Order: sequence, then C-alpha cells, then structure tokens
Amino acid sequence: MPQITRILCAIDFSPTAERALEYAVFLAERFQADLIALHVFQLPASALPEGVLEPLAELEQGLEQRLLERLQEFMAPRVPAGQRVTPLVAEGLPYHEIAEIARQRGADLLVMGTHGRTGLSHLLLGSVAERVVRSATMPVVTVRGAGHE
Repeated sequence: MPQITRILCAIDFSPTAERALEYAVFLAERFQADLIALHVFQLPASALPEGVLEPLAELEQGLEQRLLERLQEFMAPRVPAGQRVTPLVAEGLPYHEIAEIARQRGADLLVMGTHGRTGLSHLLLGSVAERVVRSATMPVVTVRGAGHE
C-alpha cells in the first residue's frame, strides 16, 4: 500500500468544505500525515485600462492576506491542536491550481468537497471537483454535502 505522508484539502468555505476538512483531518491523524489546507480564489478577468495593474497587485496581496486569515479561522475549530497543518491561499483557476499545488507540494492524497450539482447548474457552473479528479496525479477523495448521504 502506498505511503500517505501529505494530504492536501481544498477549502472553499462551504459546509461541504467543512465535511471535507473533517475527512482530511481524520485521514491525516490516521496516517500521521502532514495536512495542507488550500483556498484558491479567482480574480474576475476583464480588460483593464493602462496603469491599473499596480493597484490591482496591491489589492490582490491584501485580499490574499484576508483570505489566509479567514482560512485559519475556518480551520481553528476543526483541526485539533498538534495536527501539522499548512494553510495556503493561491490565485488562479481553482481546478488547475488545486491539482498543480497538490503536485508541487508532493501530496499523496487530495481531499475536497463536491456540491453534487446536476443539470443546468452543472452545465453552467461546471464541477471543480470533477476537473480536479481528471487532472490530478494523485488519488482524490471527494466528499459530498450533508444533504447527499
């Protein structure tokens, strides 16, 4: 059986992400693995006038810091003291960044929630989890929300 020494858990601050984090913490404790909690945000793409990029970079840095603080607050009641956990925030396409950061950080397992959208909402919004499963180079555990048991 492969060794699981590092687990990445993708967090979008939803109730489904709470459940995914519970699973990730359980698995990290079980395998005595390090845990990485990752939140990926995406800035809206638009045509920007000249001279806006520098203030935008400052905005992004401030946003990244606030999201890191929110991630730490999100984890605090759900991650037991003593659990090795690294909080990370990244900007980009969520499905791409999740799979790529998991690969770069040497994650042996990726855990994330799935909202279980179907029909038109799945067609319009897509599924980040589905895209991560297709592109990840390590096993992915998807956790459905409480209403899907």
